[in-house]
Amino acid sequence: MKQWIVSISVGSFSAILMGLYFYLIEQFTGKQLYTLLMNIDFLVTFERDTIWIAAFEFFLHTLVAIVLVRIYLWIIDLKRITLKDKRMEWAAILAFVAFLSYFPLTTIAKTDTPAITDLAAIFDWFLGHAIFFFVLYYGVEKY
Repeated sequence: MKQWIVSISVGSFSAILMGLYFYLIEQFTGKQLYTLLMNIDFLVTFERDTIWIAAFEFFLHTLVAIVLVRIYLWIIDLKRITLKDKRMEWAAILAFVAFLSYFPLTTIAKTDTPAITDLAAIFDWFLGHAIFFFVLYYGVEKY
C-alpha cells in the first residue's frame, strides 16, 4: 500500500513539474513541447478542444508518471537494491527511456510538434526528463 501512495504522490508531483516546465518552454520559445507531452492525436482525434480534453490528456500524462514510479519501486524490490548509487542508476535509466519517447512521439504526431532534428527542443525535452529523474530518485528516497 505504501508503494502505491509513493507512486501516486511522486508520480503526480513529477507530472505537474514536467508539465509546468514544458508549458513555460512552449510559451516563451514557441517550441511545442507541452503540446508534444500532452499529444494523443495518434490514438484518438477529438472534434474540438475543450477543458475536459486537456484535463484528460494531463490525466494520461500523470498516469504514465505514476506507472513509471511504480515500475521503479518494483525493480528496487525485485532486485533488492539497497545501494543508493544503484537506485540512482535505475532512476536515470527510466528517465532516459522516457526521454527517448521524443523521437517516436514526434514521428507519429499529427499535430504540429518540434522537428525530430530540432536540437534545442531535444535539449529542452532532455531537461524536462532530468526533472523527472530528480523527482523520481529524491522523492522515493524521501519515503
